[in-house]
Amino acid sequence: MGPVLVVDDDADLVDVMTIFLEDAGILCLPAHSLAEVEAYGVRVLGSPFALLDVNLGQGQPSGLDVAAYLRSMDFQGHIVFITGHAQDHPLVRQALGPRGLVLSKPVDTKALLKIITDS
Repeated sequence: MGPVLVVDDDADLVDVMTIFLEDAGILCLPAHSLAEVEAYGVRVLGSPFALLDVNLGQGQPSGLDVAAYLRSMDFQGHIVFITGHAQDHPLVRQALGPRGLVLSKPVDTKALLKIITDS
């Protein structure tokens, strides 16, 4: 399995998720913004899975923007969003879309690991 892309503006959450996943034997590509994802270049295309925070900070591109960028690069992996917002938040409603999966924070790590390994 290629590395999992983990994107959240909360550095502590990215660190914890990276440690958790790497302890489970899953390499990670940690990022905090769309710019950091773009800096990985084509390396992100080898990722089978992207875990994206819906909201990456006020005035910043959102996790939806990261997903759009990945799709524009012909990303073939699975995309799952995480959020601390209510399900009726506009970005969360967009993320849910026709096939979207949105996990609420705090994320159930066992459920997340199952989603990743089943992907």
